[in-house]
Amino acid sequence: MTRAAIALLLILPCAICAAAPVRMDRFVASFVLKAFGTTVGRSEWRLVPLEKEQFLWESRSETAGAGALIRDVYIIERSESEVFGQSFRPLVYHYDRYAKNATRNVQVVFDWENGVALNTAKEHTWRMSVPPGTLDKLNYLLALMRDLADGKRGMKYTIADGGRLKVYDMREAGTETLETALGTLKTLKIRRIRHPDYGEATLWCASALGFLPVKLENRDRDGRLVSMYIESIEGMPPTVIKGPGG
Repeated sequence: MTRAAIALLLILPCAICAAAPVRMDRFVASFVLKAFGTTVGRSEWRLVPLEKEQFLWESRSETAGAGALIRDVYIIERSESEVFGQSFRPLVYHYDRYAKNATRNVQVVFDWENGVALNTAKEHTWRMSVPPGTLDKLNYLLALMRDLADGKRGMKYTIADGGRLKVYDMREAGTETLETALGTLKTLKIRRIRHPDYGEATLWCASALGFLPVKLENRDRDGRLVSMYIESIEGMPPTVIKGPGG
């Protein structure tokens, strides 16, 4: 499986209505991952509301088709988070990657009272300071959707990633109408601005679906392109609730 594909794998009514004007229902979105004109993987995103304005945001990805013939990989990411003010706050992040003869497990526990995150990997735990507003590698997608729905078009997110803090710089790169498995959708293109050595990442976020990404592309530094396309959706993605006159 290509480096770009692995990088992209990383990218029943019960509702939470919180102080932030956003409604969060249970929903599932399924995607197909393609490279070189063939299917190389599949991914599923799942949102499960919990109690006390908390929720589970989960991504399950696995190689398929030609990708599975090259390398059989299964990745689970989980973000246990809460609605906090006008955004979301991570509580616990899990990353589990399973491949032949190679397993990687990472856990990040956020202690907001003390402003630290406890990172555990390879049976080693260490602390790092996290400023207010820090997100994890998964729930930043929900923050992005919420901000786009609120009219923002240039966002910077501080992410606890790999045991250190990184800034994800997300900017509008135009609009595009896509023909998808869900029909014709008007989308806003969002590009993650980063050093050329890390390649390019672009998301197409559908306004009719609460700015859920319905297409994602990752081009690695060698120019190899992997794309992810939405196949189906159950339920409704997080939706900003507009007040009177909003």
